[in-house]
Amino acid sequence: MADLEVIFANVGQGDCTLIRLPDDEYMLVDVYRCPDHGIDIFKLLDDVLPDGGDGRKRLKYLVITHAHDDHITGIGDLYDRYEVEWLWLPQHEDRKQIAKHFGDYQDVEDRHPDDKIYRPQGSRSPLDVDLGEGVTVRCFSPPGYIEIDESLTEEEAKKLVHENCLVIRLCYEGVSVMLTGDSDVAGWKRVVGYYEGRTDEETGTEVLDSTVLHASHHGSRTFIKENGEDSEAWLDGLELIAPEAVIVSVGEDNRHSHPHEDMMAAYRDQAGVDNVFETCQTGTIVLEVDAGGTYRVVLDNGRFVEDYGWEDDDGDDGDDAHDRGSGGGGMALAGVAAGAMTAAAIAKRRRARGSRTRLDDEPAA
Repeated sequence: MADLEVIFANVGQGDCTLIRLPDDEYMLVDVYRCPDHGIDIFKLLDDVLPDGGDGRKRLKYLVITHAHDDHITGIGDLYDRYEVEWLWLPQHEDRKQIAKHFGDYQDVEDRHPDDKIYRPQGSRSPLDVDLGEGVTVRCFSPPGYIEIDESLTEEEAKKLVHENCLVIRLCYEGVSVMLTGDSDVAGWKRVVGYYEGRTDEETGTEVLDSTVLHASHHGSRTFIKENGEDSEAWLDGLELIAPEAVIVSVGEDNRHSHPHEDMMAAYRDQAGVDNVFETCQTGTIVLEVDAGGTYRVVLDNGRFVEDYGWEDDDGDDGDDAHDRGSGGGGMALAGVAAGAMTAAAIAKRRRARGSRTRLDDEPAA
C-alpha cells in the first residue's frame, strides 16, 4: 500500500477528492453526491474511514474550495453521517445565496465548533498544520475575506467566487498535487503576481511547481482565458505549475461542454498527450505516492464502480444542477500505471528549467 493516496473520485460533473494521509487519517476536498452519477462517495467513505468516537466513521478533514453546488452537493448528509473533526472553509460573505445548496453549507458551518474551523489564506509560508509526517501544504488563494454583495448578478457573484476559490498544494516525499477547485485566470494572475520577483525558492514561483495538477473547473478554459474561446490564452500559471500529469474531474455530456478542447490542448502541450486524464473516460483515478518519492497514476480497473457504484434503490431521483449525463463507470482500464518517477529525477528535471523568482513572507494581499 502506498504511503499517501489521492483518489480523484469519478462523481460526474462535480469535484470530490479523497486523500489518505500517511497517518491513515483522511481528508475530503469538496463534496458531490448525485444518484446515478459516477460512484457513491458515501460507499467509499464507509469502506475506508476509521471508526470515530461517537459510533460513526471519522473524517479528519473536510475541505471546501468554494460553495457552489458541484462542490457542496450532499454536504449536509455527509456531516450527519460522519464524525467530521476539522472544517477548512473559505471566508464567504453569506448575504447572497450563491448556490442551491448554500443553505446546507451554511448549516454545517453553523453547527461545527468554531475552534475546529480553519480558514486558509494565501501565504508565502506553508500552512502551520500537521497532516502527518512528511506532508506539507501550501495555500495560494483566497487572499482573505470574500465579500459577495447582494447587488451582484448571479454571473458576477459566480466569477468572484471562482477568482477567490481555495487553492492548496500538498507535497509528500517531493511529489506534490495542486488542487485548484474552480479557480480562474484572474485569480491565477493575482497568485503568480504575488510570488514573482524573488529568487528565494521557498517563497517565489517555484512553490507553484506541482507533480500532478487537478484541473480547474472540470477542464474549463476559464483557467487560461478571461473572455471566452476567442480571447488570448494566458499560460503563465500553467507553465509555472508545470505538471507531470493532469487530472480532469468531469461528467459526460454536461451542459457547459466541459472539458473545453482549447483547455485540454493546453494541458496536453504541457504534460504530454498520454498524461492528461478525464474521469468520464477512465473512471476514478488514484495518485499513489511511496516513501522515497516514487509515484503512480493508476486508472480504474473497474473496482470502484463494482464496489461503490450506484444501485437502482440508492438515493432518490437525483438533484443535479450541472450534469446532463452520468459520469459513468469509466473504461475499466486494467490498473494502468501512467507515471512513475523518483523525487530525485523530478527535481533534476525541474532544475533544468532554470531558476525562477520569489517574494517575501508577508501575508497575501
